Amino acid sequence: MNYFQYICFNLLLVTVFSNCAKDTETNDDNTIVIEKSHFSFVLHDGITQSIIDPINSKLNESYLRVLNDLEVSSMNKVSVKIWNNETNFLDDMEQAIGQRYQGASGWVYSSTDIRILYRGDYTSQIALHEFCHAVSLVVNSTIGNNPRWLWEAVAIYEAGEFVNPTTISYLVGGNFPTLAELNSDFNSGENKIYSVGYLLSEFIITNWDKNHFVSLIKSNGNIQQTLEITTQQFEEDWKNFVITTYF
Repeated sequence: MNYFQYICFNLLLVTVFSNCAKDTETNDDNTIVIEKSHFSFVLHDGITQSIIDPINSKLNESYLRVLNDLEVSSMNKVSVKIWNNETNFLDDMEQAIGQRYQGASGWVYSSTDIRILYRGDYTSQIALHEFCHAVSLVVNSTIGNNPRWLWEAVAIYEAGEFVNPTTISYLVGGNFPTLAELNSDFNSGENKIYSVGYLLSEFIITNWDKNHFVSLIKSNGNIQQTLEITTQQFEEDWKNFVITTYF
């Protein structure tokens, strides 16, 4: 599985975080709830709380940076729900949104509700990616998959999920996807956005700045309004940027 293939649906005080949970609770359904400063971890399927420390550390390392990058002044505590059983994870997804996205490792229900399938050491990275989505929803509550290319590009960039374009065969061949292609549904199997999302965000920030990056989120990816160029020109300039920078 390509771990970049996640499905994503729709305070600024630095403190020292203890490795011990502030509060641990076991519910009637045997889920374990562990409270931390910025996050509440809800563990399903017999997952033990020993997995929490690396995930919490990963999130806290990037917490302030992501909020600052996306111009968010504060966040409510975010619930991070983690399953160990894929069927149970997908059952919860279907119950919540009426759809199953086979192969998904994480998704966001709201700006305060992240849901993740445990993937060993990579779970921390999944959690960070989804947290970046959650922060995006604070910037604009309607940005979830609207448009999908920007929704994913922001999270991929902020989570540091860079893929070197010289390793992407279609880019090497000069076949750069359009934004329309990158908006395709997760279940379609055409998930190129996970490979090129970082490059799109890097292009926007380099050619404009982070203020425009955030403004684009606020405008739901309205390129004409925010960047004052056409979508076609954006796509052409992005291609030239990638070729000039990496090839």
